[in-house]
Amino acid sequence: MKQPLLFALLLVTAMGFAQTFSNIPTGTGYYINKLIVSPNGSDLTKELIEVRGPANQVIPDDLWLLVIDGDGNASNYGKVTQEIQLGDGTRTFGANGIFAIVCNYTDENTNEVTMNPYSALMDPDATVLTIELTGNNVTGGSSSNVSSQTPDIGYNGNFADASGSYMLIRGTDPDGVAVDGPESGEGLAFDGNIDATGDHTSWILYDSVAYLDDDVENGLPERGYAQVVFAQDMAVNGADQTATAGATVIDFPGSDPHIIMRQGTNTGYTTSDWAIGDTSGSAPDWELDDEDALPAAFLGWAGINTVYGALNPTAETLSTEQFNLNTLSVYPNPADDHITIKGTDQTIDSVEIFSILGKRVLKTTSLMNDAVDVSELTSGVYLLKINSGVNSVTKRIIIE
Repeated sequence: MKQPLLFALLLVTAMGFAQTFSNIPTGTGYYINKLIVSPNGSDLTKELIEVRGPANQVIPDDLWLLVIDGDGNASNYGKVTQEIQLGDGTRTFGANGIFAIVCNYTDENTNEVTMNPYSALMDPDATVLTIELTGNNVTGGSSSNVSSQTPDIGYNGNFADASGSYMLIRGTDPDGVAVDGPESGEGLAFDGNIDATGDHTSWILYDSVAYLDDDVENGLPERGYAQVVFAQDMAVNGADQTATAGATVIDFPGSDPHIIMRQGTNTGYTTSDWAIGDTSGSAPDWELDDEDALPAAFLGWAGINTVYGALNPTAETLSTEQFNLNTLSVYPNPADDHITIKGTDQTIDSVEIFSILGKRVLKTTSLMNDAVDVSELTSGVYLLKINSGVNSVTKRIIIE
């Protein structure tokens, strides 16, 4: 029996499945790229899901993106509550390796169509799957507001949010699988660790990330079951937030995040590999918050609308390019009829000017002699936003 056993072990190693995370075998090659599953507002077209894999290759029909409920006041504690079947035997990752999912919505009473805000900005090399939803209220923000979804891959524009653990796995349909405890709803009978037995031990886990909020209710802790777990205000709530064995736990001292994404092609489970943050603005022009984002290089980042369907920037790239933008000279200030922008070898893609109330009053994609014509603006204080690639810098200006 020694030879067959040795062969099996060698085969498992060759396939990349020799490692495990908290009792689940792991593999490489498929990764979460971007999750906007808890956006500002309740519009069912505002979510965005992106997964990364080998460029142009067929997505396996047993590749799933799922969420495990970790909310202490939920009835499905420690259990898979939603699962998206990413492949169907024909869908492929894009030429850049990205597969994105968006939703449109048709009101069945008025036939009014609400289009998703992302498709028009998608990288042309990405594969984009559009789910056509029908229902009675696009702003209802609930699965009960969806009557049908085409194609039906298990996603209706309302993927579960915090506290939840998002996993990218291969295996049989994971619907209802309990990874912690034999059945859901047993509260503290669960120990917060992924069990050593159960259907989940036959999965191959490729990637996972969790977010735990601070809404501790019923005296039950928030549970995380992913390889990296972001815990809201962990310094305060740590006793009520737990993570499965082997997880990297990171304190997120801010408001509930609306965006979680990987940095570039990184594949690890630290703040060098992921970015997370609260947002301001509206879709698709989200901006990461000036205070509630990790790592620090992403604070105030307004370039997410340039990377839909594409790799996300890294903190290192943002820090370097942001530094170059911050060295810009903007003069004269106060200004009368024009403002000159000098001092960078980076390409300026656009310049926007906003009133102090946040209304955009000017946008241009071309500068004449490095200058912006502001002669039509009334006197007052404005914000000048300079955009270059995925980066931007904002400066206060005065028009006389």
